[in-house]
Amino acid sequence: MIQDSRIFSLLIASILAISTLSGCGFSGEGPPEPVFPVTGVVTYQGKPVVGADITFMNQEKKRSGFGRTDEEGRYELTTFAQNDGAVEGKSIVTVTKFVDVADTAAQPKTESPDYQPPGIGEDLGGSNISDSIPVQYASAKSSGLFANIMTSGKNKFDFELK
Repeated sequence: MIQDSRIFSLLIASILAISTLSGCGFSGEGPPEPVFPVTGVVTYQGKPVVGADITFMNQEKKRSGFGRTDEEGRYELTTFAQNDGAVEGKSIVTVTKFVDVADTAAQPKTESPDYQPPGIGEDLGGSNISDSIPVQYASAKSSGLFANIMTSGKNKFDFELK
């Protein structure tokens, strides 16, 4: 009888563990909420901003999309998977270009697991921010840049920094 109750308890515990694991978290079948492609170009004084990190912070949904500008200042946003876009709604946008004076190694690409997007809501002041664009764009409090991601239509947002 004791043996049967141990087997029964083990069976119940196994079933609970499997059902808990299968019902929680991100399954990898798709993003936990819909995202929509977002692209654009960042320029400063009429020239493309190369190698800048751009972050769209959706305050309502607590989700951010991020990207890095290429040689022509173009970017595509990533939220859950490479270049999948951003969640619907109004976002505060920041643009930051970092320069590491001590280490001139190339920054990892956004699809690399080593890529670290700029911190959300952090004060990013410091010597590693490039002065090639105004530092005001690095902070959600002072960037003055906004975008409204729509479920339909083209989500193309070009930013001319001043």
